[in-house]
Parts: sequence; C-alpha cells; structure tokens
Amino acid sequence: MERNPIFRQTRLRLAAWYTLVMGSILGLSGLGVYSVVAHAYYESVDQGLESVAKALHQSIEPAWQQPGHLQQLAKELSLEICITQTNCLPKTAVIKQPIAEAANQVSYYIRLLDRSGKPFAIAGIPLDELPITSSSKNWQTLIDSSGTRYRQITLSMHSQNQLSGYLQVARSLTDLEQHLAFFRLTLWLGLPISMIFVGLSSWWLAGRAMQPIYNSYQQMQQFTADAAHEFRTPLAAMYSTIEAAIKLQQEPKSNVGILDVLKHQNRRLSQLVGDLLLLTRIDQKQLTGEHQPCCLNDLISDLIEELAFLAVETGVNLSKQVLVSEKLYVRGNEEQLYRLISNLIVNAIQATPSRGKVTVFLESSESYAIIRVQDTGIGIAVEHQKRIFDRFYRVDRDRSRTSGGSGLGLAIAMVIVQAHKGTIHVQSQPGLGSTFTVRLPL
Repeated sequence: MERNPIFRQTRLRLAAWYTLVMGSILGLSGLGVYSVVAHAYYESVDQGLESVAKALHQSIEPAWQQPGHLQQLAKELSLEICITQTNCLPKTAVIKQPIAEAANQVSYYIRLLDRSGKPFAIAGIPLDELPITSSSKNWQTLIDSSGTRYRQITLSMHSQNQLSGYLQVARSLTDLEQHLAFFRLTLWLGLPISMIFVGLSSWWLAGRAMQPIYNSYQQMQQFTADAAHEFRTPLAAMYSTIEAAIKLQQEPKSNVGILDVLKHQNRRLSQLVGDLLLLTRIDQKQLTGEHQPCCLNDLISDLIEELAFLAVETGVNLSKQVLVSEKLYVRGNEEQLYRLISNLIVNAIQATPSRGKVTVFLESSESYAIIRVQDTGIGIAVEHQKRIFDRFYRVDRDRSRTSGGSGLGLAIAMVIVQAHKGTIHVQSQPGLGSTFTVRLPL
C-alpha cells in the first residue's frame, strides 16, 4: 500500500483529518475541563471565605462600638491592635498584623467600616495599598498596588436592630492563580504531546481502515489481469483461425475444421461473458425472479443424467447416494441452484483421473439440506484451499488450456450459496481427492 501513491496520499489525508478533528475535540475538552476546574476553585474559595467572614462576624458584632471588648477579642485572636488618632473616627483601631497567613501564601485581611463607609479598623494590609471599596456590593475582586488579587466579601453589622457598619473580609488569590497557571501549563504542554500520539495513531488507524479497500483494489487489479488473459486466449485463437481461413479460401474442405474452431472459441467467450455477468448481477442483487420451493432430489437426478456423458467421456464413474427417505425442498432460484451443483460436479469430474469416482450425496441435518460432492481426484493443497473460491483463481494454471475452465466456477458457487443464506466448504488432501459440502436451509 505504501508503494501506491494514490493510497499513500489518501492515507495521509485521512490521518491529517483525523488528527485535526481529534485535536479540536481535545482542545475543546481541555478548555471545558479548565473552565470547570477554575469554577470549582473559585467556588471553594468563596465558600471558605464566607465561612471565615461569618465566624468573624459572630465574634466581632457583639463587641461592636465597644473598644475594650474589641481589644480583648483581638488578644484572643493573637492580633496586635494600636489605637491612633487619624482622619478616622475617634478611638480608631488599626490592626497591623495579618489575621491569618497560611504556609501556602494564602493571606487574609479585614476591615471594619462605619455605616457611612469610612474605615473603623483594618488588619492585614495598609489602607494605601488597597483603598476602601463600596460596601454596597457583597462580593468583589480587588487588585492591590503590587498586583495581588483579593477576593472580598462584605457583611453588614447591626446594633440594636439597626445598621451600624460593615465587615469586609478578603483573602488573596495567589495560591489559586498558581494552581490554575500550573494547570494551564499542563494543558498547553499536554496538547502537543497528545497530538503527536494522535497523529501516529491516526496514521496506523488510517492504514487499518484502508487495508480492506486496498485488498479489494488488488483483487480488482488481479481480476482485470485474469479477465484480460482469459479473453486474450480465445481471441488469439479466433484471430489465427480467421487468418488461416483467409489463406485457405481456395480449399473448401478445410473450412469445416476452421469453423469448428471458431465455434468452440466463440462458445468459450460467450460462457466467460455469461459467468462474469452472472457474478455481477448476483453481487449487485439485480437477479430477477422470486425464490420458490425447489426439490433437490429431482435437481440432482437431472444433473447426474445430464453429466453422465461427460463422465463417460473422461472415464469417471459418476453416481449419487440419497440418504433421506423423503424429498428435500429448499427455497431458492432453481436456475441458480442448478448452476451451483453443476459447477461442483463438473469440477469434480475434471479433477478426477480416468477410472476415478465422483459421488453426489444428499442428506439432511436439523433444518438444513446437505449436498456433498466427493471425488477421488488429485486433491487440493492446504495453502490453496482458502483461495479456491476467489475469482479466476486456479490451482493448476494450465488446466484452462485442456478443459477450458476460467476459474469462475467455484466463485459462482460461493456467491449462489451466499445468496441462498447457506454455506460451502471444502475438505481435501493432495492425492486423496476432495469433498465439497453445501448446506442450504430447508
């Protein structure tokens, strides 16, 4: 297949298209997976941040507007609180330490705002690095002066069932962005590596997919070559005979033999064309006529009687053995079944030497009729048994010169059996003869 440029280019195109399609699917799948993972990460961050904010809210709200209580709470949380006079409200508390900082670079900050939105206390990040944001939005994503992104939640604080301020809690997204960056890098590096494997797999799959087509192409080439050879032989004989007839026009007695040769070669050509036409019509399921009950007993008896002359002429003993007490009927095309059994018997007679024996058996098993054509001929080697049903295949290439065989008899038998939903197989040993067995549903 690699030596044929048409199949090589077709295989390359198939592999390229398969790689392109699979690459697009992998790319879209990777994008979808990344989106799902990123969404899950952000959801987990929001859930964790909300849990922290609610815990702080429950601790801070009772101590709201009570600096002493707030300082005690800060000590319990291991925070350092400094009281300074700034532009904020009197007794503003500024928390200088981060409220928490994990080993994986996760940091938090909190801010306490009065109900007007001015800072009351801060912790974890200076005010000038991340300005106070609006308290009207519950969730916000902010960026400080160094480029670090924070996810912030705002909760309202109440005192005596009245809004008295806001609590803002945020955590950095550095760890999340690092994980997502590593995940993106993995996808970007994994995609070309995957594409290499997909490309190699595509090339292999394209070869496997095209192998039956290539085999059919080779069979077609062999079929064309064999058909041309079969047509050339009788045509060459007819051409030489016609030339001889032209030279011997003045000898009328010799014309009889010349016409006999022309008649024989014409009959051979007609039979070959008919066989090819029959194979084509069976392959394309264009045969007309419905299947009807056919009696195999009568069919075999007629064939034995008809081919008796051929058997006597070659010195072969032709007989039948019916191993059933009643007549066997199958549903099929009588003309095709006639051709099937005839081909098997004729092949057996031609393969059997003088004083040999050909026997046709008819029996039944379960719901099948069984026809066996047994001969004591030359037999078929094991390496040829798998190919004897191929068109134009002959074990003995020289047989067509003596018997006129074209190598289509068993091929026709095979397609007829398949058209009748039956099976055919051969058992043979060189020098011990052959047995062809046909099973047809009753």
